[in-house]
Amino acid sequence: MRFPLIFLTFISTLVSFVYGQSPPYNFSPFLNTGDINALTVTDPTDPLSGGTITVDGLTYVVPKNLLVTLPSIAVAWPELFDSSQNPKMPQFGTVSWQATVYGNRVGDDLIAGLIYIAQTQNQLIQGFVSAINTDSGHFRVAGNFADGSTGIDCVLNDPVGRYAKTYTDNPLWTVDADNPSVRTMTGVPMCIPRSADDPDCLASQRPNGETHITFGAPPVAAGQPDPTKMIPLMVGDYVTISGTEVGGGLLAVYSLQANIGAYTAPGTKPAYATVEEALFAVVAGAANTEDAETRAVAFSSDTSASIQWYAIDVDRCTGEEKERKLILQQVQGPGDDPEGRAVFRGGKQDFSPATREVGFRLSTGTSDGPGGIIAGQFIQPIMEYTMPELVIFGDNLPQHPFQLMPYLVNGAGPYESGDYLATPLATPALIGQLNPWPGRPIAAPDACPPPTNTTDPTTTTDTTTPPTQTPTGPDTVTILTATVDNGQSTSRVVCTALTTDPTAKLTFSSIGNNPINATPMTSLGNGQWTISISASRRPTTAVVTSDKGGSAQQAFTRI
Repeated sequence: MRFPLIFLTFISTLVSFVYGQSPPYNFSPFLNTGDINALTVTDPTDPLSGGTITVDGLTYVVPKNLLVTLPSIAVAWPELFDSSQNPKMPQFGTVSWQATVYGNRVGDDLIAGLIYIAQTQNQLIQGFVSAINTDSGHFRVAGNFADGSTGIDCVLNDPVGRYAKTYTDNPLWTVDADNPSVRTMTGVPMCIPRSADDPDCLASQRPNGETHITFGAPPVAAGQPDPTKMIPLMVGDYVTISGTEVGGGLLAVYSLQANIGAYTAPGTKPAYATVEEALFAVVAGAANTEDAETRAVAFSSDTSASIQWYAIDVDRCTGEEKERKLILQQVQGPGDDPEGRAVFRGGKQDFSPATREVGFRLSTGTSDGPGGIIAGQFIQPIMEYTMPELVIFGDNLPQHPFQLMPYLVNGAGPYESGDYLATPLATPALIGQLNPWPGRPIAAPDACPPPTNTTDPTTTTDTTTPPTQTPTGPDTVTILTATVDNGQSTSRVVCTALTTDPTAKLTFSSIGNNPINATPMTSLGNGQWTISISASRRPTTAVVTSDKGGSAQQAFTRI
């Protein structure tokens, strides 16, 4: 068939018009969950290299320095690959694997800021334990009690043997060996006997298979349930499990919770804690968005205790952790069911900055627990950040504010693998800023001094305390971001700045219609300061002034 030239020209122009446009605006957010099609690593020799991940046909850039969160641990991107660059994900390509990716579109690139991977996101399997094989460490769930070969064949994926016989085949998809991930409803750790007379998993902890257990104050009499030891899993226990299909019909379990009420004596140690959920709101304060609530639910085996929820801030150079209190909550006591629960509601309070991990600690303190577990606390990675939501429909969607998350912006110190079986690096690599940055460009932090190799006995370190250096002259102030949104009656102004003097304090003001008077900014640490403030008109220029003499101006970017 022949077409007139003028018609072909029209079609060519139409195709060019439809497919040749740029995105309506830059730096737009995305949050996608779906099946993983492919993964690549850019430089296998770089322990913090990035790569790509393809989910439901869309390929995302994985920045260098991104740590991917797995069900129980976080690892650098290259650790997901074996020496042949194949994903260390059992049965990948045979069964589906899923990822959740938070990120921003930058031009035509989809750049990730946070990635979560599991074989099945939010998997929950429930049923009775129908059989236990102490020789193999396997157990069956939801099977026929008269036939031990039926039901789901399970094994605890426990590479260090914390709760059961050691299982080392798939260490990335492990149980949490540091916090009770195999537990009762109130966080008391549980175990699968490694033999008929396993001294670390005694049947005397469960008289007559009891599912309501109240421990006496230690030390307890011989033969009585002892809070310093784990509680054995038994046939007939109703459990909720999550795991990874590893082939041959076997489910390698990384989380198990049994319907057992176990309580320790009030005010005594050890006592235990566990976490049901923890959501951290990333607060941007834009006029056309609504910031969510920071909230959590935890449980304690001590119904007289309070639980302190705290954020864990990490020094970008040393990796030193500092606790920042969020909410203190009394647990529910006797008669207030469910006993031992603590519900944390942040309301409109801003708990910024968001961290990678948070902790929960009982008011009675911590103590040594069974198998090396620290009793009285629970460290929880944030599995869900709640980002600002657009409330003026039709406005441009704001980018995910990764710039407000210090561990992504500044780095998080020397890298230590979450893999319990990984060989530590002789010289740990420093986790730096995500590169490429997933959003509007920001300044990179100053370089850290090289880490000291503490594993080399020949290495010497000068321990002399250097004299305190007092900065001379004014500091240098750099405005990293200055944005104003397109609100109707009011606008939200956000500014982030950096000073070279760590002792300086910064204030913000603006030039333009109805200028904003000097207002103190909030420190993010390491010389970085921020402010988010409402304005009745759209100012034109941001001004940041230091009490050490430095200052900077920058025109606002409208978003």
